[in-house]
Amino acid sequence: FDSRAGSFSPTHHPTGPRRPSPLRAMGLVKKGDAEATPAEAPEDPPVVKQLKELDDKYLELEKEYDREVQKLLVKFSALQQPLLEERKQVLLTSEGDGPTTGTPALSGFWLKAMQHHPNFEDFIQEWDEPVMEFLQDITKAHADEEDSNKGFKLVFHFSENPYFTNLEIEKSYTTKLTNPYCGEIDVQEIKCTPIEWKAGKDVTVERVTKKAKGGGAKKAKQKKEKDEPRPSFFREFFRNLKE
Repeated sequence: FDSRAGSFSPTHHPTGPRRPSPLRAMGLVKKGDAEATPAEAPEDPPVVKQLKELDDKYLELEKEYDREVQKLLVKFSALQQPLLEERKQVLLTSEGDGPTTGTPALSGFWLKAMQHHPNFEDFIQEWDEPVMEFLQDITKAHADEEDSNKGFKLVFHFSENPYFTNLEIEKSYTTKLTNPYCGEIDVQEIKCTPIEWKAGKDVTVERVTKKAKGGGAKKAKQKKEKDEPRPSFFREFFRNLKE
């Protein structure tokens, strides 16, 4: 994860937009072709057979291209890692007796970074902000360094705080390349670490006071408090999903 503005999407192909298969674009190869039995599939004209053979060779080159790009991504990710670690240490350096936050050197660093990130900004609510002040770092790791199509995980690292006991909250994406011709990647499953909220500190709910139902002056004076869910980064972003 880069604190500078940039794109983030679990279904975004890491090597960039896939060039579409010419036969796919013309409709000569359809999604169901591979599933059709020989008895069901109509006989292709010779020219279409020849074009399909060329298309298969084209796809093999695309796969080789993806493998080579993945090697570069792994290489440069390793080169960037020391810089990211140095940034983390700079932000953790405390100067004086200021308030304790996740990034003492620059309070609210990650909160501001996420509020200006197009894929996070809409999730963060006013009541999330004090919690996000304790965020120390965000890291990303692929499920398989040799195949980025299998998924990845984001790890949110927090300092000790008055809101929850977790020091790390993970969000893992299991993905699958469903259409090799155009690089379509589907999310199969999302798993998130359960957040262990401290008593009375869960920002994903709000305490609502309601009058007791029923008639009479005595009933009218009785009130009932209840926790009701409300929008929150910690509710909306950290949700499990299974296809």
